[in-house]
Amino acid sequence: MRKEVYGYLAVIAAACMWGIGGSAAKALFNQNITPFLLVKIRLTLSFLLMLIGLFVYNRRLLVIPRRELAYFALLGTGGMALLQFFYFYTISLTNVATAVFLQYLAPVFMAVYAVVFEKERLGARRGMAIGLATLGGFLIMLNAGGGASISALGFTSGLLAAASMAFSTVYGRRAVRSYHPLTAVTYSFGFAGLFWWLVSPEAWVQGTINTENWWLFAYIAVFSTVIPFLLYFFGIRFLSPTNVGVTACLEPVIAAATAYFFLDEVMGLLQMLGGLLVVLAVIVLQTGNEQEVLNAAVKETDIV
Repeated sequence: MRKEVYGYLAVIAAACMWGIGGSAAKALFNQNITPFLLVKIRLTLSFLLMLIGLFVYNRRLLVIPRRELAYFALLGTGGMALLQFFYFYTISLTNVATAVFLQYLAPVFMAVYAVVFEKERLGARRGMAIGLATLGGFLIMLNAGGGASISALGFTSGLLAAASMAFSTVYGRRAVRSYHPLTAVTYSFGFAGLFWWLVSPEAWVQGTINTENWWLFAYIAVFSTVIPFLLYFFGIRFLSPTNVGVTACLEPVIAAATAYFFLDEVMGLLQMLGGLLVVLAVIVLQTGNEQEVLNAAVKETDIV
């Protein structure tokens, strides 16, 4: 039980950091920084920070069998690279609350995957938590003007972000159970960054990035990428994908509040109600009885 509590705390902390980071990204987009450029710089800086840190801290964590390179390449591209891009692209097309809500339809995708492919019993408690979190996120988006302003492209991009997040969570379980989370995150960042530099090899025009932009890039790389993804992958070690996804739904609450204070995005009664529903969903999920926890742990062990 104690390890599960640590897992929940780690995912909650990650959600808070991501929620604040969404507003930092929106500030960059308002200064004509493109999602392509932000994703490439974010992933590159994050990978370099992790690489240098591990080389100093414990370089043995950088060693993996050659046969695992294909696994991490798929995790980095299919999960990390696409998640980062579609999330930021949705923010650029809509607003922070809308992008975060659409991304956090991922728990629904993960729950469907668990029931259909892993024959996992969803249960009333987790079903209720998913429903509350989804409804809460929808209210946050609706009161932020997302329902009126969202385009077909923005909606599609948001759903692709959710699918990428679900894939990263489910497919990343083996990485964090076979290797240290530092190893898993470093290789995920590395392959994700490499993917986008291959897709879009051009850099940026000199003079288009100012000092303020670089400070925001650095903030996003450290406090919205490296630290929260380490916490998120740590949480995956001790929680099921569905529980991780629902708990991370706290991000829309943080994102909406941050956007309200710093970007002047609207926050009304529906948004506040939505935030309360998301918090309630996390409470419902975490107050499950001990037998449910044990059954979930046994099921996860059998899958691995």
